[in-house]
Amino acid sequence: MATQGTVEKMTDTVGQEEKLATILVVDDEIGPRESLKLILEPNYTVVTANNGKEALDCFESSVLDMVITDIRMPVMTGVDLMKAVKERFPDLPVILITGYGTLQTAQEAVRAGAFDYINKPYDVEDIRNVVARALAEARKRQENSHAVSRLTDMNRQLEGQIQELNQRASIGELSAEMIHDLNNPISVLRGYIALLEDSLIKHEDTPIEEKQEFLDIIKEQIERCMRLTRNFLDYARNSRRNWDQDSINGVIEDALFVLRVRVRAQDISLETKFQEGLPKIWLQPAPLQQVFYNLVSNAVEAMEDQDRDKHLALATRLIPAQYTEEEDTIEITVRDNGPGIPHDQMEQIFAPFFSTKEKDKGTGLGLAICKRIVEEHNGSITLESRPGQGTCAHILLPVLSEKPEQQVDSQ
Repeated sequence: MATQGTVEKMTDTVGQEEKLATILVVDDEIGPRESLKLILEPNYTVVTANNGKEALDCFESSVLDMVITDIRMPVMTGVDLMKAVKERFPDLPVILITGYGTLQTAQEAVRAGAFDYINKPYDVEDIRNVVARALAEARKRQENSHAVSRLTDMNRQLEGQIQELNQRASIGELSAEMIHDLNNPISVLRGYIALLEDSLIKHEDTPIEEKQEFLDIIKEQIERCMRLTRNFLDYARNSRRNWDQDSINGVIEDALFVLRVRVRAQDISLETKFQEGLPKIWLQPAPLQQVFYNLVSNAVEAMEDQDRDKHLALATRLIPAQYTEEEDTIEITVRDNGPGIPHDQMEQIFAPFFSTKEKDKGTGLGLAICKRIVEEHNGSITLESRPGQGTCAHILLPVLSEKPEQQVDSQ
């Protein structure tokens, strides 16, 4: 809310510096025109015109942020001026000044695109409040428009990264199924961006705050997708893998993010119990994401034709050193209530090229690769399964103070 001591500023087109908002006041009577100018200065830069034609000429010499115009004027009415302004600058707020006799006209003009109207005789604080509100909404709409444009560029960049990931998956450098599933949230994001663009163009009645909330969610998810794709590309491009100290919970959540569309599509109840405050561990994000992706994907596929309720639970916890006789260890479990694995197949479950899936549904490399990646992190993976009751994968990863010895980079 603007008061007499409040100075309204607008961000310029490059978004780097702010300037006083410029308001065009249009009235054929000098008294009301100069009165409005005095009320609005020094909080705003005020330009004046005494008719609609002169007002339109002002757009040639000034960058205007708002128009306040009387309705009844010679040469061009305030409503006709508003329509002419809106044709050229659809986002520019226009406020109409009306007497009692033109109240219905003003109300109709608001329905046609005017921001608001002010009744004569007007109250100083009412004018300041309406002006401040109009500029705030215009600024937010401009920010949202720029944000949508940035998100569109980010999404285009993301799709370029996905194209390269698809190429690398086709030659076996990455999990083709995982890259395919990563396309799901990206497609959803593309749809949301298109809806927001359309909403901004058509000036739909969705509240500005709600649009901002959508933008924030989309930005967060696009940034997550971009981080995932960068991790996978780094993993595929570099023969020397990058080790980072990071949160295992974040790695698991990223893998789940890729699979959430499939989980929801199968109406699977997903439960996550990630212990907070776990110590960061030395890890390679992209390979470990593929491990958890494979485990969760296997569980989802196993429950695909299940008639009873489907449940999937993931959990993490810290096992202190006194219980392991070595170092602190983080345990990760992935549990489902699917059909389970027959006893006679359990001994071969981590063998290369062994698969419990139908011939055309698996290569048999998934669990073998999971085992290799976990062991590269000095960890271990085991499977427990009961036919008809489900399967649980247990992963143990040590909390090391240094990188695994065989993985220390040679500088």
